[in-house]
Amino acid sequence: MRKHILFWLLVNWIGWIYAESVEKEIPQLLATLDSILVQTGELASQKELKIAQLKKKLSNAANLEEEFWINKMLYDESFVFNADSAMKYVDRNIQIATELKKKDWQDEWLINRSFMFAATGLLKEAGEVLEKVDSTSLSDGLKLSYYYQRSYLYSHLGQYMGDQKQVNNKYYNEFENANKHMLALVRPKDPLYWWCVASCNELSPEDSLFSALENVVLSSHHNTRLDAMNAYGLSNMYKRLGDKEKTMIYLIYSAMADLRVCNRDIASLQELSSLLYDAGDIDRAYAYMNYCLKAALLYPNRVRIINISTELDKIYANYQQRDIRWRNSLQNYLYVVTFFSIILVLALIGLYRQTKKLRKSRTELDSANHSLNQHVVELSQMHKQLALANQELQNLNELLRSANQKLQESNDVKEEYIGHVFSICSNYISKLDEYRKNINRKLKTGQFEEARQLTDNSSLTQNELKDFYANFDAIFLRVYPDFVADLNSLLRPEEQILLKDASELNTEVRIYALVRLGINDSVKIADFLHCSPQTVYNHRLRMRNKAIIPKDKFAEAVRLLGRGGK
Repeated sequence: MRKHILFWLLVNWIGWIYAESVEKEIPQLLATLDSILVQTGELASQKELKIAQLKKKLSNAANLEEEFWINKMLYDESFVFNADSAMKYVDRNIQIATELKKKDWQDEWLINRSFMFAATGLLKEAGEVLEKVDSTSLSDGLKLSYYYQRSYLYSHLGQYMGDQKQVNNKYYNEFENANKHMLALVRPKDPLYWWCVASCNELSPEDSLFSALENVVLSSHHNTRLDAMNAYGLSNMYKRLGDKEKTMIYLIYSAMADLRVCNRDIASLQELSSLLYDAGDIDRAYAYMNYCLKAALLYPNRVRIINISTELDKIYANYQQRDIRWRNSLQNYLYVVTFFSIILVLALIGLYRQTKKLRKSRTELDSANHSLNQHVVELSQMHKQLALANQELQNLNELLRSANQKLQESNDVKEEYIGHVFSICSNYISKLDEYRKNINRKLKTGQFEEARQLTDNSSLTQNELKDFYANFDAIFLRVYPDFVADLNSLLRPEEQILLKDASELNTEVRIYALVRLGINDSVKIADFLHCSPQTVYNHRLRMRNKAIIPKDKFAEAVRLLGRGGK
């Protein structure tokens, strides 16, 4: 029994020592990470200097093969630092490999092109490029790179699809299949060996490979891309085990290495920021996530930019809630201080009265003076309150005048355009009656051919349609003068609508003008504009493809233009 108690005490003591050491280790590692984050500008300058030196060598390349190897060095420096530059070196080396008829070089750089597409969020293009590579003809080294890229691609596709379970299961199966191939191909001497151990095995801390990987990570200098990958893989292993502290520690090590190699596609720091946010360290979480966003914009990675923006919005909302709590706490403290101040004042008054009983007359005089001062203060406060009330009354009057003016303008517009519409209708009726009389006269006088030619001529309809469009444009732009500008705010900058004539709408804008007026059915719009439903559908599809918002929300956003609800 005594042995069991001693054993239990020993286990608890060891657990307490471990928890305390971890609790001290994380703040120290975060402080180191903060210091590295401060140096990122200098690290980026060093990286750019190294790239500039390699570019100088490239300009002096003697032949295609030498250019190929210098391009490879430039790619190694750029592929996680500047995606656009890295893609240039990829494309050039594919061209060189084709000219030199080096099939293995072509395959290697097609795999690299797939990686760059996936890293920048072009996942469909990444898959299409990878399908061009025949894995059965690759060497073992290239096969490992090929299946690593498949694992990387389907991991990103799974993250991108989110909660779409059926599609996600398909991508997960592809991801697992790629990992199995990697595990079968990788050898201890391969650079990706420990990454494969971490990513392709569900190890427990008791496994020798688990402890070996941990020793590799802890003994590294945390200053290479592989160091970052190994630490990130180890953090994922601890994440599967539910050990949040160890997960955070190895994410910090991974982020250190990523920052030192100027990795701008930095998943480790983004995940660390989320963990810190959950732990309540909002300031540091915001700083890290903000850095990730800037890095993703410079890289650029489209998918990561969207994910980081969502996380930043969540952190910012928490910031606001915290500020509200702080203000409420400050207000409560102010109430407490005021309460005790009043008590203190009352106590001092009591003490003053007790000690000045012998000088009653002076006390009464002081009391009278004090009372007079209080009345003066109260009178002053009343004057201030009266002035504030007058100011508020003036503001309300101004708002009322403004509202009346807007109401009058609205009524004037309604009256003006009701009259305008009735005038148009009357003109159309008069023209129709004149047209009827003209046909009737020709029929009575036997001018059947002239009557037939008159009905065959479409110029009258076209002229009336032009007048109809002109009247519609004039009325709509009078009621909604900012509609074109508001519509442009929903489109990408390079897709902005520029009208040849500010008073004349084109077909695309007329279609969405009708959507703004509540007519959303393409068939009704086609009838209204005297065109085919397919034409309306094509214009609407083209406009939705230009939008900066989800396509399925575009029509509703147009309908809300001008109502303060974009």
